[in-house]
Amino acid sequence: MRNGQPDVSATIGELMGEALLRDPLAPDEDFFDCGGDSVRAVDVLQRLVDVCRPAGPEAAEALRSTLLETIFEDATPAGLAAVCAAHATVPGPVGGGQRH
Repeated sequence: MRNGQPDVSATIGELMGEALLRDPLAPDEDFFDCGGDSVRAVDVLQRLVDVCRPAGPEAAEALRSTLLETIFEDATPAGLAAVCAAHATVPGPVGGGQRH
């Protein structure tokens, strides 16, 4: 936690680790290099949007779209955390989001 806010990169690392059935990924670990695939990536991104709780459906779609583009360019927790920061969203607890 930094300045009272959850560490976004750590939260994303937890989500990625859960998808891969392993410990959380470090901020610079690549999801695909650790055994991830496109199906698991989409699951991680949906869960990330769920825990980020963007303000409304348009914001959620914008975040989802940007995350989808980014994960195939920089599939690290740090890379996706930068997207969340750019969209001014801070993830809540990993277990706090609803799964679709």
